[in-house]
Amino acid sequence: MKLSADEGDLVEDTIMYRRIVGSLIYMTIIRPNFSYAIGVVSQFMQTPRKPYLDAVRCILRYIKHILQCEIFYEAKSQLQVHGYMDVDWVGNVSDRRSTSGFMFSFGSGAVS
Repeated sequence: MKLSADEGDLVEDTIMYRRIVGSLIYMTIIRPNFSYAIGVVSQFMQTPRKPYLDAVRCILRYIKHILQCEIFYEAKSQLQVHGYMDVDWVGNVSDRRSTSGFMFSFGSGAVS
């Protein structure tokens, strides 16, 4: 999702939005794969809007679905480290900043 600072109506209950996003920030300690998405919605905690709340709901649905998943290492796979990186140049709608991400896998499972 591309979120903009001025898009949509204001959320009526800002305290609820801040509590949910605060809890999600705490969750990034044990599940760092959610860090980017939670970091994006936490930028708008001062004046939350409806599209941001929709994004938070989408994150919560994803977490509910993915919570049972674990890293699985196959016994026959070669234990090699592979790294991948992706960059979105000037992809942020609000401030035109670039974002990047990376993924490292060890054997058959992603580790970072």
